[in-house]
Amino acid sequence: MKQFILYASKAVTSPDFTLDDLPGSGGRMDLVARCICNALWISHDLRRDTCIHVVACGTPNPQVVISFYGDRLRGVSPDERNIAAWIKKTLASKRKNPGISVRKLSFQQLIEKLASEGNSFYILHENGIDIASVKLKANPVFILGDHEGLPIEEDAFVARFEHEKISLGSIAYLASQCISVVHYELDK
Repeated sequence: MKQFILYASKAVTSPDFTLDDLPGSGGRMDLVARCICNALWISHDLRRDTCIHVVACGTPNPQVVISFYGDRLRGVSPDERNIAAWIKKTLASKRKNPGISVRKLSFQQLIEKLASEGNSFYILHENGIDIASVKLKANPVFILGDHEGLPIEEDAFVARFEHEKISLGSIAYLASQCISVVHYELDK
């Protein structure tokens, strides 16, 4: 299974955001929703071999991990507002979806858990090795930051485990675009 981890430095951890202001009240929940969409949806279907974990680090109770699983997701549309609405419902625990979970985990706890399951880590970094020249291992986990990037201390924590820093080229893409480019490379 392919996995993505998005470190979302401002994403709120409570359902108290408005769907009419995802960039502001949601702490860049628009960015989170775009990344989830690009990680899971293809034309007329879902990537059932993929999941994305969003480490929400905003207020009021950081950190929580919001996970979307392509093989179990039901009834979610691939648009920012609908994805954000499901995040809001799940954070409020009012409505469950078998393909969405929220856990009180930190970034480091998530990394430890995934490492214990035998996953291979790849940090997306502008100064990494070109992804086209990297032979990816089984069960890859791609780690990327939001518009503020991955904090130095979290990058250093991942470095304690087997990992590689990979690059998508000399152009700095949006986080959601990075996910699409990674899929493109793997789909070839």
